[in-house]
Amino acid sequence: MKTLRLLGVLSSGLLLGAGCATRHASTAPASAPADTDEARLDRAALGLRGPEREASLADLEKLSRELESRVGKNPQDARLHALLARVTFLLHRGDWGREGADRALALAPDLAEPHYIKAFLLGGGDQAEAALTDAIRATELEPKRGRYWHLLGTLYLQLDRPAEARAAINQTLVLEPRNAQALFLLGLLHMDQGRPQEALDAYEKAREAEPGFALAHYNAGQLRQLRGEPALALECFQKAADLEPQDWKTRAKLVQMHQALGNKKQRDTEREAVLLLHQAGKVDKDYFIRDQFQESGRNVLVVENFELEGDWAKRYEFQVYEPDKEQPAFVVSLGSYAFANAFVKEKDPSAPRVFHLDGYYPGNVHETFGFFQSEPSYDETRELLVSILRGELKPQSSSKPKQ
Repeated sequence: MKTLRLLGVLSSGLLLGAGCATRHASTAPASAPADTDEARLDRAALGLRGPEREASLADLEKLSRELESRVGKNPQDARLHALLARVTFLLHRGDWGREGADRALALAPDLAEPHYIKAFLLGGGDQAEAALTDAIRATELEPKRGRYWHLLGTLYLQLDRPAEARAAINQTLVLEPRNAQALFLLGLLHMDQGRPQEALDAYEKAREAEPGFALAHYNAGQLRQLRGEPALALECFQKAADLEPQDWKTRAKLVQMHQALGNKKQRDTEREAVLLLHQAGKVDKDYFIRDQFQESGRNVLVVENFELEGDWAKRYEFQVYEPDKEQPAFVVSLGSYAFANAFVKEKDPSAPRVFHLDGYYPGNVHETFGFFQSEPSYDETRELLVSILRGELKPQSSSKPKQ
């Protein structure tokens, strides 16, 4: 399964504690007293993704010290080893968690929790195939634990086995109908199977179940954007940005949505935020998607390059797509090429940097629609692109290879 952003999910929220991240679906048995070790651990795990994260970490640290003391006095107690193993891996002490799980299984091979922990750590280390045996065993030993099924479904997704993933995720939701991460994975599966409405329904349920789940807001926003619902998409993306203000891709989405809604002041504010993230080294691309819109029966995706670099420097690239096509039919760019500027500088060394609007078409056809003595604004450039698509702006020159 090659669903967008899945690896990000697996390396962060889902591998923090499958089934432990939604505060609406506790993994503790309903009959467990509130002060048991298991209940304390579950409460702390539930808080790791929320505003009480620091308090939850402190609770886990305290529980870790208590369990270490008790294990020292009772080294043959497999249950204590299993609890300590889970605490240590929640505290991101992976090797210690694995060692504790192995010790617990050596004492009691039929304890479900250490099987779960081993599977979890193997999966988080990109060893999903090796993790399956322990993940399956955990569900066999304790089939009523939703997080065990959730982990199994996540592993199947890593292994590109959507049918088995769907079955495990469905079982999670039977046990925990408001498990936000399981709902999110269900949305990914729906998208992979070409069912966007069902995917949106799943993302919306995940957003409701866990308002602090940024990826659920983001993916719901993506689908709202594709449906042509910019106001609803903006609301989703804004919630994601509020939760993760340093995520540049979400900030870029805010630029797009404010553009679509005609909110130019807010658009420019969000674009500046993207530029600042780039300057701080927090953007892993040389560009971002500035705009997406439809015009004259075509879809347009606009790339803005952060820097004007190289002999063929371009500020904007308007990629124009025919409906339902994955490759652009042609590209129109606002460029500032080295040879053009060298020619201008020869005549006037004090001349500002020049720009030009060019179209690139199949068959190596090149058309130039205009030259500019200084860089035009995005809005000016976009209007020219719209005029080209409507057939109103004709090229000033054209060239194509000789036959």
